[in-house]
Amino acid sequence: MITHFARFANDCYHIWRAPTGSKPAILLDLLFSGEKKMGFQISHFDRGTLNYLYREVFARQHYYFRADSEAPLVLDCGANVGMASHYFKWLYPKARVVAFEPDPATFRLLKENISRNKLDIEARNFALWDQNCELDFFTDASSPGALLMSAIASRLPSPSIKVPARKLSDFIEGDVDFVKIDVEGAEHRILKDLVQSGKIRFIRQMVIEYHHRIGQNKSSLAQFLAMLEQSGFEYQIHAVLYPVTSTTTFQDILIDAYR
Repeated sequence: MITHFARFANDCYHIWRAPTGSKPAILLDLLFSGEKKMGFQISHFDRGTLNYLYREVFARQHYYFRADSEAPLVLDCGANVGMASHYFKWLYPKARVVAFEPDPATFRLLKENISRNKLDIEARNFALWDQNCELDFFTDASSPGALLMSAIASRLPSPSIKVPARKLSDFIEGDVDFVKIDVEGAEHRILKDLVQSGKIRFIRQMVIEYHHRIGQNKSSLAQFLAMLEQSGFEYQIHAVLYPVTSTTTFQDILIDAYR
């Protein structure tokens, strides 16, 4: 009970400080757990995941950015059912959004949501990696659309499926206003590809969910941040850990990289 109250209080604080949008409308859609979110009908696998995504994307607005035009180009890497893609179209109705989602079942729901809300979002059904290949992708048949689906076996210990993988650099031919990356451990490979291909020079801003010590791997955050620095990015970091002296602990870290 105390945990739920603390989370709600924290959500209210973020809504009160929301950079854009009607605060009462955002709060109402947080309180009422229906499929309709900020004017969009969002089909989903389970209500808990839907509510979690709404909290992260609309209530807390982790992916808010200022664009220089009415039609920014946005790449949504790890789209799931499309909550962030819908947020980008809510933020900039004329935005050009490309959504990448590797899981076939989740991709079908993503396409349904795009069609249901009559949005011009381009959806691509493959994983993002540092080479064009076929990957083992770990899913949970008992929990479709799980947010822990990953090409990293330790993230979701379960049977894998084969999915096609592509390099993000193949889809960048000019300026990109914003890139959202939430790919459950593949972010290091994606950033490495962007740097090696030179395509990172076209990107203005990124928000990356970095998975620190995923699978108890050795710390490599310094290498990741060095790639950003060497590519001309500044960045801000958000992470929570209690107690701070915890060791060998997996952390989700949000990195806002910008020029």
